[in-house]
Amino acid sequence: MVWLTGWFVDQKFRYNITLWSLPTTQQTLLFGNFRYLMSEKMTFGVGIGPNLTNRSLQGSWPFWAASDRQMGEEFIRGGFSSSFWVTGKLRRGTFYTGSINTNISQLGVVASNDTRNMAFSGSVYWQPTTGEFGPRNGFGDLEHHQRLATQFGVSACQTRENGYASPGSVTPNGTQIKLSDGLNPFDPEALAVGVNVNALTYQNLSFDAGAKYRGFSFQSEFTYRVLNDFSATGPLPLERITDRMVFAEAMHMVVPRKLGIYAVTSYAFDEFQRNPWELGGGASFYPYGNRNWRLNLHVLHVDRSPASSSFGYYVAGQTGTTISVGTDILL
Repeated sequence: MVWLTGWFVDQKFRYNITLWSLPTTQQTLLFGNFRYLMSEKMTFGVGIGPNLTNRSLQGSWPFWAASDRQMGEEFIRGGFSSSFWVTGKLRRGTFYTGSINTNISQLGVVASNDTRNMAFSGSVYWQPTTGEFGPRNGFGDLEHHQRLATQFGVSACQTRENGYASPGSVTPNGTQIKLSDGLNPFDPEALAVGVNVNALTYQNLSFDAGAKYRGFSFQSEFTYRVLNDFSATGPLPLERITDRMVFAEAMHMVVPRKLGIYAVTSYAFDEFQRNPWELGGGASFYPYGNRNWRLNLHVLHVDRSPASSSFGYYVAGQTGTTISVGTDILL
């Protein structure tokens, strides 16, 4: 991933151009956004941006426990699409963002298949003790806070979604929304034999909390998601699907600014009582004592994963252990 950032005409007028390439899926994308920094209290942006469903979509990448999200969050989160947003600082330690997106995720969706429904989302977070939470508000206390740093947030999103495919197409293009068995609700017969879902309403409410102090860090999140108002080709066995997810990460820098050991877990309370979960941990080593280069060992035991990704840690329905050894280099 390559970022090109800067300003033109006026230093308040900023641009960001991103080149993202993933050889394992033969995907290469070029996208970006423009921002106008009117004041500390209000910045306007337009371009590719996140639906504000969960905290990890709001700038903390790549400063996570490992190189990708935890299972529960990957299962339930939204994605990125063309958007207009407003963000700013209300007062010391209190920040907000509001966004209007074309849909929940633009990846794999062309304009001719897009709907005329918009996605609406917003987020507020509060850093009451120190007014900051480290670089990009990410996980881990590599910076070794001498005062307790805390962060509390809430995020919400609502959108009307469909399969983003041409009329008569069997396979949907929209793949961001997942059921607890890893299926896309727009897949043929995903909810009932002989019945296909044409459209639904997605609603998401998430609460997050974190703390950092002298090399110790903790991050957690609870998300409540509802899928309802189904439009289908026939009767469905239920009128709404309610899923809840919780995840937690804790890390201690056993060697300050060099080596951190962490534990992670996530659990989904789903409508169909499959209740997938994971438990794991790992170690992160920072050779130069900064976040520019990290070596990471990540071990997870997963039970009935609802998450699935071509470049993440999970495959839909997976039960078993995943071991990852990787490195993150930021230039």
